[in-house]
Amino acid sequence: TKRATATATATATGESTSPTSKKRVKRVKRVRKPKGDKKVKKALSLLTSALTGAVLVCVTYLVATRIAHRSDHDHDHEHEHDHELHERNEHDHSHRHNHDLKHHNRKNKFNDLNAENEPLTARGDDEAGSWFGVGGGAEGGSSVKYKHSDFMQTVGDHSANYRQLRKEYDARLPHDTYDDKQSNANLERMRKVVQSLKPNTYQNLMKHDLPYDIHNCPEYPPPNYPMAWNVQDVLKNWPPDDTFTPRSHIYQGLCYFDHATEYHKALNYREAEVPFVIHNDPAVIRTVERWNQPNYLRKLLGPRTRYRTEFSHNNHFMYWSKPGKRQRKNGDVPPDWKPPTEMQRTTFDQWLGHANVTDEELLQPDRDHWYFRLIGCGEMGDCDRDSSEYLFDELPFFQPREENELYMVEPKKQKGIHCRFGMKGVIAENHFDGSRNMIVVLGGERRYILSHPDQCENLVLLPRGHPSARHSAVDWSDPDWEEFPDFQNAEVNEVVLQAGDVLYLPTNWFHYIISLGLNFQCNTRSGVNRDYMDAIHDCGF
Repeated sequence: TKRATATATATATGESTSPTSKKRVKRVKRVRKPKGDKKVKKALSLLTSALTGAVLVCVTYLVATRIAHRSDHDHDHEHEHDHELHERNEHDHSHRHNHDLKHHNRKNKFNDLNAENEPLTARGDDEAGSWFGVGGGAEGGSSVKYKHSDFMQTVGDHSANYRQLRKEYDARLPHDTYDDKQSNANLERMRKVVQSLKPNTYQNLMKHDLPYDIHNCPEYPPPNYPMAWNVQDVLKNWPPDDTFTPRSHIYQGLCYFDHATEYHKALNYREAEVPFVIHNDPAVIRTVERWNQPNYLRKLLGPRTRYRTEFSHNNHFMYWSKPGKRQRKNGDVPPDWKPPTEMQRTTFDQWLGHANVTDEELLQPDRDHWYFRLIGCGEMGDCDRDSSEYLFDELPFFQPREENELYMVEPKKQKGIHCRFGMKGVIAENHFDGSRNMIVVLGGERRYILSHPDQCENLVLLPRGHPSARHSAVDWSDPDWEEFPDFQNAEVNEVVLQAGDVLYLPTNWFHYIISLGLNFQCNTRSGVNRDYMDAIHDCGF
């Protein structure tokens, strides 16, 4: 019935019910569509795309012009536009050298400060001389315009929070202006602050035996420089554990150069690969002044971020690495060996609570001691959890720049910046490092006892393969002369570094360090010199 009805309907309308007829009709309908529609649509589409592109170009040009007019007119114009865009997007994960993680760490630290509701605004009663004061906090806002004078594109902390912190303290502690008279006044202010941080004066005990004056050294290192003396005499004059009665006369053989008048001498001695001390560098004393402002370090480090901290049940600290199966199998590790220290993670405040004590009973050699540490990785990448990248901004003289020729021998081979804060009495055991080392003290005092690499055999080092290889097996605080007879023949010299002093230590030179009080010291390494390799190789390394 359905088929009949369909056939009748088709007959009445003149249509065919066959498939062939349907296809034919459809083809006819397609042919009848206007042929110009597609061309018109395509032309309209092209025109729309062109207009859209033109609008985007105009908008981009206007935005770029707007940003350029809002810049700080910094001398580094080639990076300014990129830097401004970066400042407007602190979470940009495309930042060079993994700054996404570094910015994240700094952001967390300053967010911790925000949680404490501690305003960053400067306190009117802050004065230099108490770098571990209570209080501090984070900024209430950020400035996209401010770029501190120590900014470096490839390293450092580029977060808005750090810029705000520096903006505040740079305003409070001006250093360089277009007015020469004012700049000189600022420099004199910084020098007075540094001088106020030096509680003791040290003179050369063997002044009359030296062929040179350590405060007026010749242009180039004299023969047998630096002078050294028998280790027994040096330790007897000032036992390492006695930090309560500093000696006014010490066995100093290193030259002491003034940056303002003897910079060229320091360069000559560094090129000769011999140790020396330089002081009065404006860049260094500026950092000293800032770090000794009450609350500054607490604001910089944050109240909750946990940093590496070494713990010891006495005042001796010796580096060690976890021994492997091969070391134990070869017998390199004594059966009764135990790690000499314990690695912890503490906040700055927690470390300060342990270290900032005045009770002599709590500072005795057999009491617990803590050694605080910061690491700025720089171009090494992410070398440490919660790395302190702001160290490159805080210590611009240690930035990997060619113009830092005195401190950076080979900038491309820099191994980050490392800082260690010591409590009174902390001893870092005698050892050598396999690279050049620049060491600055930014507060407090540290006594360094140095030895030439040719003293390696007399210093009785723990052998290769030992977890603490490169370190002396002798307890310098209580040496056993019978067990270590060669040690009594060792020759050493000493120097006390104070705030603003920078020590150059060539590759493979030995150093034994004593914290004479609460202090903070930073160092950086840049390349290797091979002048002293033979002595170290003859010693088994």
